[in-house]
Parts: sequence; structure tokens; C-alpha cells
Amino acid sequence: MKYYVCLFFYIFSLCTSVFSNSPSGNYLYRKGNKLYDNSGKEVRLTGVNWFGFETSLLVFHGLWSRDYKSMLKQIKEVGFNCVRIPWCNKMLESGSTESINTSGKDPFTNQQMNQDLAGLKPIEVLDKTIEECGKLDLKVILDNHSREPDAYMTEYLWYIGKYPHKKWIEDWVFLAKRYRGNDAVIGMDLNNEPHNNNNNIEFAAWGSGDPKYDWKMAAEECGNAILKVNPNVLIIIEGVQRYKQYNYWWGGNLIGVRDHPVKLIDDSKLVYSPHEYGPEVHLQPWYQDTADFPANMKGIWDRYFGYIYDENIAPLLIGEFGIAHMDSFNGKAGIWFDHFLKYMAGRYSWTFWCWNPNSGDTGGILNSDWKTLTKWKIDKLKPYLAPMIKNSSVNIFDKSKKRYQSGVTIKSYLKNSYETLVQYSIPNSGTVDITLYNAKGKVLYNENKYKNSGSHYVKLDKSTVNSGIYFIKFKTANSMLIHNLITY
Repeated sequence: MKYYVCLFFYIFSLCTSVFSNSPSGNYLYRKGNKLYDNSGKEVRLTGVNWFGFETSLLVFHGLWSRDYKSMLKQIKEVGFNCVRIPWCNKMLESGSTESINTSGKDPFTNQQMNQDLAGLKPIEVLDKTIEECGKLDLKVILDNHSREPDAYMTEYLWYIGKYPHKKWIEDWVFLAKRYRGNDAVIGMDLNNEPHNNNNNIEFAAWGSGDPKYDWKMAAEECGNAILKVNPNVLIIIEGVQRYKQYNYWWGGNLIGVRDHPVKLIDDSKLVYSPHEYGPEVHLQPWYQDTADFPANMKGIWDRYFGYIYDENIAPLLIGEFGIAHMDSFNGKAGIWFDHFLKYMAGRYSWTFWCWNPNSGDTGGILNSDWKTLTKWKIDKLKPYLAPMIKNSSVNIFDKSKKRYQSGVTIKSYLKNSYETLVQYSIPNSGTVDITLYNAKGKVLYNENKYKNSGSHYVKLDKSTVNSGIYFIKFKTANSMLIHNLITY
């Protein structure tokens, strides 16, 4: 048996006598076609996309005009409970970014912007963002939008030469491990909009059995690899463009689920995610059917993805849908938008495209000043927003010092095939209470002893700890630390 200690630990205030939800945090799971939090309460994700990490800047757009914390606070104030963050594989390799303004003043706080982002790598900016989302009770969906920056229009599969299939999975596993134990990171959208190439000769298939093109097969492999290292996150799987004779939006075609459903090692973490747009993005044939539009839309939506929810197969999260102007295409854009909102109402989770004003075909929630809101969009979306979903804890790990803001410090761990030794340090003599919980909060081990200051060990052998997720709580007279332990 091998033991691996997670990178992230969580500190709770002294007044916290029990875990705020459960030791594993407020993660989501699905039962039938609905999502639930860890208390068993039904929830929906109703959020917004904020893009940039997948572009040549390799960081959120708008940080030249706004502080990132101010942006996230405004997202919450609008009523969104989730942020979908597109990223590209290149950002994981990049050095520090230079597109963040750290000298100007934020228009809302009147304080210098992004002070704690200066000199950071893109992945470290993402770390800071997720930490702030944790504080604000915003959930996060990570969306692998492309491999190379700005390549989401040309990359039709989940891999390219520089980033082959194996590397794509490795990068997802890296992120899954990095945010393991952080319940702000609620879901991982494995690949944005698999589709046909420009000549429609090659295309992402569903259930074909050909590993070169079978997106369903690739999604299963990647999703299971993620769940093996981070069993808490939702695995969000988009559709394709073409299945049999049926063509739809890129990533929006989930007809194949009926014949070839995705099979994960934990079925409770499966969410399907189509994308849906109006005529501003592309004037599809169904918008040109003047005799039937918009009455024809419900049947189209039901065919391509709606049946998944209606037949209790799985939940749906509409990862992208957006609009620039209600009166576009003689008002058809607005008609489509209103009908789609009513179609989803109270049933689906969704993340609106997008927060940014600089999305060419849809615009955004923000106006071009990166400050004021597009009021009519907010007015349209507000009746369909779901309540906030609480995060249980905030990560305050200081990687540079490798310690935590607590009287107890985890120093190192040793492992072999029979046991693991977790070394910890306390600054002063006194009593330390050590409790081991399983993922459901059951106490498996407790030690309450007088300890001298310095380093000590907790020994866990295979008779106590099998494969799974465990949490060790260290409590002294003036501090508490929770250590997330993943074992295989």
C-alpha cells in the first residue's frame, strides 16, 4: 500500500468545534438528474465564464483595468454562484505574466490593483483566484479550452502534436492534485467543444471505438484518471458536433449518450455539458425555418441533449450560452434567448458566456469600460439564478515557506508499504489533540497527549488506513489544522 499526502491543508478558527460541513468539504454529487451538496440539499450551478487564461495573455482579461478580487466580488454581487474559467495547456508552462496592472487603482475599491499578483506565473494567478473564490463562496469550474493559446477555433480534438493525448491527461491530473481538498474547485470540464475539422473529414466521434477520434472514450479515461487522485470533483463532459447523421453546435450534440453512456469509476460525479447559441454565433437552419421558429426549438433541444435530463440519466450543465443584442436577426436572437432561459428554468445548471465585454460575437455582462454592467442581461438572467453554495474552508498555504498559518506545522511525511509517518511540529509545550477521520467524518483514531515543543510523528498503518480519503485534525490550545490525506 502506498500513501500520498495532499498538497493542501485547511485551517479553521478556534471557535470552530466541528467541521463546517464535513471533513471532505462542501463538494457536489449527482443522483439521477440533479446535483446535491454534501448535506443532501439539491443545488444548481448558475454562473458566468471569465476568460483569458486560454489566450495569448495566459491570464484573465481585464486585469489591466480592474483588481481581480474586485471582479470576483462583483460577480458574486450580481448573484452568480459559480465561475467557469477557460485555460490552455500552455499556461501551465509559462513564466510570469506582464499583462496585469499592479500600479493603477481599482474603480470600486480605490486601492492599487492586483498587488499580490505581481510577478506570478499564470498558474499562481489561478491559485490566488481560487483562494479568493473560496472566501466568497464562489464555486469554480476549470475548462480546458485549448492546448495552445488562442487556438480554440482551430483545435477540433482534445490533443495536438505538442500536447498528445497522454500529456492532456497528465496536465489534468496535475491540476486535480493541485486543487485536491479545495472545495471551491467543484468541477473539471475536460475539453471545450470537440468538433469536426474544417474539411469535415476528421471529427470528434462518440462511441466509435477508435481511440484517435472517440471523444467519449477519451473523456472516460481522463475523467477516471482525475477521480483517482481527486475523487471529489464533478467530471463535466461536453458533446461533439456530429453523431450519425445529426449535426449540431460544436460540443452540443449529446445524442450518442443514449447508445454509449459515459462510465466513470464514480458515477455520482458525472455531468454532461452541451453548449447552445443563437443566430448571432451562426445562422443555423432551425433559425431560418420561418414557419416553425421558435416552436421548433424545444424538439431540437430535447433531441440533442434535453432527453438526458428528462429521462433522469444525468444532470446537464449548459457550459456556454450567450447573446449580444436582443434585436439581432430581426429579433430572432432575443426570441431564442428568452425561450432557452424558460426551457432551462429551475432544471439545468449553466454558466453564461461571458463576463468579458470583449467576446466578439456575444459581448459580455460587463460593458467595454470593464466596470459597468449590461443591465438588460442581468435583468434577463436574475430570475433564473440559484442560491449560493457555501465553501467550507479557505486555503492559506504559503508555498515559499512550506508552512501554514497555524500553531501546528506539517513538516514532512515518510511512507513505505506498511505505514505512513506524518511529522508535525508545535511551537510550545502543551497538549495537542490528534484525530483521524474518514471521508464521512467517522473518527478512526484519537490521541490527546501532552507534547513537548518540537517535532512529533503520527503513525498510521494499513490495519487502520485502507485506500481512500482521510483527514487528520491537530488541535492545540490556540490553533487548529486539518491535514488532507489521500491513500492508495
